[in-house]
Amino acid sequence: MSLIVLGCGAYGFTIGLRNGLEMGAYVAIKLPLIIFITLIANGLLNGLLGLVLGSGIGFRKSVQFLLIGFAIMSVILGALSPVSFFVTLNMPSSADVAGRFAWHGASLLMHTCLIAFAGITAHTQLLHYVREFADSSRAGTHTFFAWLAGNLFVGAQISWNLRPFFVSPGLNVEFLREDPFNGNFYEAVIVALKNIF
Repeated sequence: MSLIVLGCGAYGFTIGLRNGLEMGAYVAIKLPLIIFITLIANGLLNGLLGLVLGSGIGFRKSVQFLLIGFAIMSVILGALSPVSFFVTLNMPSSADVAGRFAWHGASLLMHTCLIAFAGITAHTQLLHYVREFADSSRAGTHTFFAWLAGNLFVGAQISWNLRPFFVSPGLNVEFLREDPFNGNFYEAVIVALKNIF
């Protein structure tokens, strides 16, 4: 668990740093929190999926696999922290509104891709072990991909509910938004793509 706090905390700090030390500290707290909430939510779901898909992997073992996957992901994110830090420091400060929204969108997409990369890479390291532990290799593979999809989906939506991670142009620095359930993560990605292109 300490790897999750340290790796995700370091990466989270670099995400929020664009908007000052206060926002950096907020995101350093919130990114590990997303992992732990996802772990709780998906620990139950993944245990159920493991049994339903015939792998024989129950709740306890699925939580252990998740913890290992998230720990590896956190190490990868910690290693990516210097990259994120230098990208944050070198983002131009745009005077026009369209430019600010474009850079905000680019930041959102970059961090989304890096976090997804770290998560997928980390969890892919577990595929061999899930197959080995499962009743059959096929059931293990199906279970693994169901877990991966669930982790990506739930983690993305929890991140939306715990936003902001970097402040949208025109808004103030705050720990949580007043309207955490207004909209969803996928709408935000579409808007970010529109702002860039």
